[in-house]
Amino acid sequence: MTPIKVFFVRITQVISRYFLCGLLLVPVLFVTNAGSAWAKEKSFVAVIITGDLERYRLAHEAFLETVRQAGLEQKLEVYVQTPNPDTMSWTNSIRKAVGIGADVIVTYGAPATLVARKEARGTPVLFGDVYDPAALGILPESSKNLTGASGKTPMETLVKAFREIFPVQTIGVLFSSSDAGSVLQVRRLGEILSKGGVSLVPKDIAAAGEIDSALRVMSGSVDSLFVADSAVLHLGLGRIMAFAARENLPVISQIPSLCDLGALVSLEADPQEQGEVVAEMLGKILSGVSPAEMELHTPRRVSLVINLQVARRLNLKVPFQTLGMATRVIR
Repeated sequence: MTPIKVFFVRITQVISRYFLCGLLLVPVLFVTNAGSAWAKEKSFVAVIITGDLERYRLAHEAFLETVRQAGLEQKLEVYVQTPNPDTMSWTNSIRKAVGIGADVIVTYGAPATLVARKEARGTPVLFGDVYDPAALGILPESSKNLTGASGKTPMETLVKAFREIFPVQTIGVLFSSSDAGSVLQVRRLGEILSKGGVSLVPKDIAAAGEIDSALRVMSGSVDSLFVADSAVLHLGLGRIMAFAARENLPVISQIPSLCDLGALVSLEADPQEQGEVVAEMLGKILSGVSPAEMELHTPRRVSLVINLQVARRLNLKVPFQTLGMATRVIR
């Protein structure tokens, strides 16, 4: 038997022995090493799209299109995971990306990014659509391997437009404490509205199955709704908007496209811009630029959307100056 055949026979015996013992260490090591060698020809990008949400898919489609236009498509292998919106699923996805040898990890949304910051083990992380990364502690000076695009829009603008249309007194607030970004939104909303004597009725939604019971509690006790940006709430947006329509409650939010589902006013960062920026940053990393050398991107394409159809249904008049503030009006 030739030396090469002897080598492969021995390797096969070793792997078989580990499988029989229930240990997967050797196979994992072989996959990791193979990925590293293969990545010399193509860079391996692992993408995390929580819950396969539409806003993240839109961002990712823009990411892929920007990659294509930059001529990087043939130099990349993109592996997409769509974990459920919970810590265990995010952690497993990030660990898998690291384990199979990702050269760069792309995350959409604050929760997945926070997990990646902890679990990436030196792998560069590019994030998009994260609400206030600085306030979330995602970008302290020690985070040399993270950068990306913020999805934060000014809550003051949203509240100003809403109060010019509707005399809010008690607003129901849906958020999820598992999404630190949604917690920040609620905190800022409370700071602004408390100065005007408006009461908040917050409901923390841990899972999509809790949405209906939270809405029942709010029925008859609030005059409007604020829906915070959370993957858990995204899974129940249809039910939330149906409840608001039945109760004749105006809805405001910073969730992209929620006005198209029946919200009265939204202030949203453009998901496509988020994906484009992440792709541009990826190109820089592939050319040798460190994430630490790239500044956090703040959204430039921000839209204040007003739904006049909803306003008419609720018998609300939208002042001319408020319409003048709008980027888009649904008539």
